[in-house]
Amino acid sequence: MLETAAFYADGLAEELIGRVVARVGRERLFIVTKLLPYSLANEDSAIKAVQASLRRLRTNYVDLLLVYGIHEILPIQHQIRILEMLAEMGYTRYIGVGSYRVKDLKEAIESVRKYSIVVNQVVYNVFNKRIERDMLPFSIKNNILVQACRPLDGGSVVRHPLLIKIANNYKKTPAQIALNFLISRPNVAAIVKSEQKNHVLEIGGAMGWRLNISDIELLESL
Repeated sequence: MLETAAFYADGLAEELIGRVVARVGRERLFIVTKLLPYSLANEDSAIKAVQASLRRLRTNYVDLLLVYGIHEILPIQHQIRILEMLAEMGYTRYIGVGSYRVKDLKEAIESVRKYSIVVNQVVYNVFNKRIERDMLPFSIKNNILVQACRPLDGGSVVRHPLLIKIANNYKKTPAQIALNFLISRPNVAAIVKSEQKNHVLEIGGAMGWRLNISDIELLESL
């Protein structure tokens, strides 16, 4: 999975992923991109925005298209209707949202006609567990995947004494411990910024094993 957005570096991030698409082939990738709400102001602006993203990505569709953030004026119901239109036109296979609160997510779910909201992308890490109060239980109940943004809290997890101690016990890195904690939760996947090959390999090392319950409980206390 490659996750990006039309507004990352004014489209340059999508262009970089487009080079990957050209090199490795579209069928090997699950591509996620995001639009800001104002792009969905009307049908024409939405089509132009998604077509521009697709040109940069060198593909004729994405696997998942998100609207990211809340617009003060543009109703959620309108945005979801436009997202569904883009899916109907074949520009995306699935639709979702980002940075939605529970009340926003409820409204989005109630607004869909044919498609389902499959993802909500929100901040979640071992230091910031606010979504566990209501968003995570609501997402589990409604079978919505939580994509955890800032899962390493900007890198601060690597310096925390508890994460370092637990990592030494497992012969893992603190980042791998922090990521494994998140993906041990139901309906949670982590989105990690990755700029270097060794970082990608480290991220991969967070999978294929599970923290002990006692260590999960320690991390829950943070």
